[in-house]
Amino acid sequence: MKVSVKAKLNQIADLNDFLDDWNHEMQVGDQLDCVAITNRQEFNAIKKRYPFGIGNAFVYLAYFWHEMLPKMKPTKKIYFFLSGKRHRTYSRTEILGRICRAGFKIERQEFLNNNYHVVATKRSEPLEWNDTCESPILKMKRIGKDRKWIEVYKFRTMHSYSQYLQDYVYEMNKLDHSGKLTNDFRVNVWGKLFRSAWLDELPMLINVFKGEMKWVGVRPLTEHFFSLYTPEMQELRTKVRPGMLPPFYYEKKTPIGLDEIQASERRYIEAYLKHPFMTDWKYFWGTVFNILLRSKSSK
Repeated sequence: MKVSVKAKLNQIADLNDFLDDWNHEMQVGDQLDCVAITNRQEFNAIKKRYPFGIGNAFVYLAYFWHEMLPKMKPTKKIYFFLSGKRHRTYSRTEILGRICRAGFKIERQEFLNNNYHVVATKRSEPLEWNDTCESPILKMKRIGKDRKWIEVYKFRTMHSYSQYLQDYVYEMNKLDHSGKLTNDFRVNVWGKLFRSAWLDELPMLINVFKGEMKWVGVRPLTEHFFSLYTPEMQELRTKVRPGMLPPFYYEKKTPIGLDEIQASERRYIEAYLKHPFMTDWKYFWGTVFNILLRSKSSK
């Protein structure tokens, strides 16, 4: 069965509930066909409507009104009261993320006739969601020492609902030399700036003070990325606490691909298990040197 949603997703109040309701009406394998207007399309239309300076000013106002107010707790209720929860602007990432969160798998996406067109297949029941999908500071579940789950704090550097697209983006792009996804369209404009200056990592200090992480160590991984490691490396990784500064940034020669990243992490962990303090001391200052003089960043 194929279901076509006639209304644009931007015009639907309580979009998550709407997608969940459709999920419950459909069988696994059924397709959902829907359209929306992305925020970039909306902002480009505003620019064309007015002279250069005025158009840009209206874009900033529209961004503040539609993108920031509904995602900040002090102003969210005011925005929804005045807007009736309609006429929202969503990034392409948020549209796809909301659909995936509702239990669908993206089959096709394209810009067609001035609309953003998405076809998705039901694959499961809807996943749980909460306000951290939109919050500027995220609490993300990661695998820590002894395979225990920890909640890692970070500044948001990606569009809302990006966490539900990890499998989809991985299938599209695979990993870059740092073990992150290449050409990741989920990263927003200020996110690139934050990552280049390491600002996105600062909230992890909370995890350090709580004793869940330390200054130097392997990255705390999602379940998906953890599953890509060999069983031997999975076992070795979970013998130590994860860290803010990963071994990757200590290496003079940048590891390329997952195999080299695992080899880099193995060298660090084996050295740390023998000489914990001296290993972290050496890796910390070596990493600081590479960041300051070799321009390595967390992007």
